[in-house]
Amino acid sequence: MRPLEGIPVLLGLARGLRGIVQGYLVACFLPDLHALGWSSLQMGGALSGGLLADFLLTLCMGPVADRISPRRLLMAGEMANALSALPFLLHPAPLSLAIAIFLAGAGQRSNGSPGPWAPSEQVLLARLPLPSAPFFHFGTNMALGLLGMAAGAFLSGTLNPAPAAGLRVGLSGLLLLSLGSFLLAALLPGPAGTEPRPKPAALPSPARLSSREKRRLVLLVATNISGGLALGLVDPVIAYWFLIRFHAGPGETALFLALAYLSASLVSALLARMGKSRMMPETVLAISAISFVAGLLLPLSPFLGPAVLLYTVRLAGIKAPGGIRQALALSLVPPHRTGLAAGLHLSSLQAAQIAGPLIAGLLWQARDTDTPLILAGSLAGLSLFLFLVLYRSARLGEPSSAAVGLSQNAEEA
Repeated sequence: MRPLEGIPVLLGLARGLRGIVQGYLVACFLPDLHALGWSSLQMGGALSGGLLADFLLTLCMGPVADRISPRRLLMAGEMANALSALPFLLHPAPLSLAIAIFLAGAGQRSNGSPGPWAPSEQVLLARLPLPSAPFFHFGTNMALGLLGMAAGAFLSGTLNPAPAAGLRVGLSGLLLLSLGSFLLAALLPGPAGTEPRPKPAALPSPARLSSREKRRLVLLVATNISGGLALGLVDPVIAYWFLIRFHAGPGETALFLALAYLSASLVSALLARMGKSRMMPETVLAISAISFVAGLLLPLSPFLGPAVLLYTVRLAGIKAPGGIRQALALSLVPPHRTGLAAGLHLSSLQAAQIAGPLIAGLLWQARDTDTPLILAGSLAGLSLFLFLVLYRSARLGEPSSAAVGLSQNAEEA
């Protein structure tokens, strides 16, 4: 295997490992906290605080990823994740659990993402030579993360330990699998994995964005803010919604989530193999539209079975195109600004998600079960409309910047 070929393999394996522990925690985290006596408001506030920490760190990491070795940033992130689990394992308490929530996104990350260090991962993927399918690396990477999520949720459902023991298992997994991801990051090949970008003096000024690029980035942020709030209102807290709406047990809910994430992984893998880049925005729009309809119908479901099916369709439509949307976001700017674009893309998604769990917790505290899902459906529709506006005004084949290489090279292939 040539060195460059090893990069997507190592990044994909690391994303899959993260997905396992994230899937386990998403499935059991809130039900376990509920069983331990946490209120809806306390749980929502804890997750919102973790999302705020992720947002602030991501905002810093995006521009840094253009100038510092992405490999080293990924290694630093994995070590921070591993160390964040230690306080709870040594002394279980709300404060030590909060450290894992704030530093490692325990209970809230949901696609195998490295969290604030994700811009480094995306910069590495963007630097790779293009395969015949232009979005193969991004889509496959996302598919592996979602497959890990399915495996982790399945483990949570089959093990189904007592609440306190379940949190210890989850945090132990966070420690061990983060160390495994650290080793994978350390194995990234030398030149493409470790060489930073040219020194800032050799690059065009980051402030010199063209008016077209500025419009695109503003639209990107607007799309992500509406979509991110929709995500924050539902996805970090969906296990708790199944619990209070249908009285589904943690083990049962975990198996539902495993099915949903497995479906999302398969759709993401199919998207990764699409060969025509010009068809991709339309394909993502169609999948997002189906997901939007499923999300609107979800709170109307009177029975558990249809609700599980609708949530599976909704989650697959939101999560599966995630890698493609990352690649599309990077295509909006020149290559030396891909870290900036990745940081804006991820941080705007996270900024909007911050309020979601807290709003859901407040509404659930008032015994309003379905309003968070109804709000999320409306916001998903707005995000879908803005996404349409963005990619009608910024066609991938448009030669407005050097970054369009994601699509131009693919058309030539």
